[in-house]
Amino acid sequence: MDMLTTGVLCFAAGVVTGAGLLFWLLPARRQAGQLIRDRDEARQALNHYRDKVDDHFLQTADLVNDMTQAYRSVHEHLSKGVQVLCSEVGRKRAVAKSLDSAPGNDNSEPMTPPLDYAPSAKGTLSEDFGLQQKPTGPFAPVDVADNPLPDIVVQPPRDYADGDTQDTDTTSNKTPG
Repeated sequence: MDMLTTGVLCFAAGVVTGAGLLFWLLPARRQAGQLIRDRDEARQALNHYRDKVDDHFLQTADLVNDMTQAYRSVHEHLSKGVQVLCSEVGRKRAVAKSLDSAPGNDNSEPMTPPLDYAPSAKGTLSEDFGLQQKPTGPFAPVDVADNPLPDIVVQPPRDYADGDTQDTDTTSNKTPG
């Protein structure tokens, strides 16, 4: 009977240990499941939001295209009305006010893209290309030939990280000789 008691006690100890481990690990499993559900809900919400944004911009593009078509139709209607209803003087005044004849918009010359270089014999990207006169004022460049500067040598700042602790004369205007 001693063997039977030992077996029953071992079985009971195993059941208690298993129940304890299950009780100890079960909340973590529940939390992991909740995190997975929350993640899936967030992904669905994000996908739903992306679909709404796509639909919004597709509808906006359609509306802008419709508005452009309506503007074009109104412009064509007005042009036909000018041709049919206005006199010669009225047509000339309408053409003068048209956007096609705005100042600076010559339809006689073909449009060319802007150049990314200076089209002169001096070379590309010349500094004086297109300048009419020399700039004047407090921010104008100084010509060294017209205004010679005295021999001033500026010492570079001392680098304290190098461990150089010698005092040098940084206020001197002349180089040490």
